[in-house]
Amino acid sequence: MDTELLFAGLTIAELIGYTASLIIAVSMLMTSILKMRWMIFSGNMIFIVYGILIGAYPIIVLNGFNMVVNAYFIWQAYKLQGNYAVLPANLNAPMLERFLVYYANDIRKFFPDFQRFEKEDIVFLIVKGTAVISVAGFRKNHDGSCNVVLDYVANTHRNMKPGKLLFERENVFALLNTDTIFAESFHIRHTVYLHRMKFKPTENVNEFVLRKPY
Repeated sequence: MDTELLFAGLTIAELIGYTASLIIAVSMLMTSILKMRWMIFSGNMIFIVYGILIGAYPIIVLNGFNMVVNAYFIWQAYKLQGNYAVLPANLNAPMLERFLVYYANDIRKFFPDFQRFEKEDIVFLIVKGTAVISVAGFRKNHDGSCNVVLDYVANTHRNMKPGKLLFERENVFALLNTDTIFAESFHIRHTVYLHRMKFKPTENVNEFVLRKPY
């Protein structure tokens, strides 16, 4: 392809490279993870074209890999769409109180320290159709990070979908206005769940952390 100067002293290849960089940069401003992944996917494709034009195979390989990864997560996000929804919850909401009372014994298996939410906690209900199937609550720390107070799914709907809906599709970081979420696990099944949600172990016993992707 002709790479003669096209605009403002830039070649076609340079313009394509700058365009891809701009798209990736703008994607970091997206509050929706799904929109962010679509933007990054587009940027990856344009970077591949750029790599072909300048003969940079590492750029082609890296962005080809990233494009496949983003395509997978986009597909996963659309699979979760349908009857599932994440709704902010008032602490006095009857459905929230009913859920916590009904599943109290099972909740204690996974969250033995949980007693109740505090008034400053940020709580979400995950519903399927009109049924509440999950409750997730978070508490802000002084440094702006958040702790998971409760992340419980009813045993009748216990799979990874509610968690993926919250932590991947809905961009929980934007909902909480934070870039770091800490969680504790006292049950092997919850530890497996945290790993599936991309939480990483910290130096502290039973503590895990999830950081906003950049």
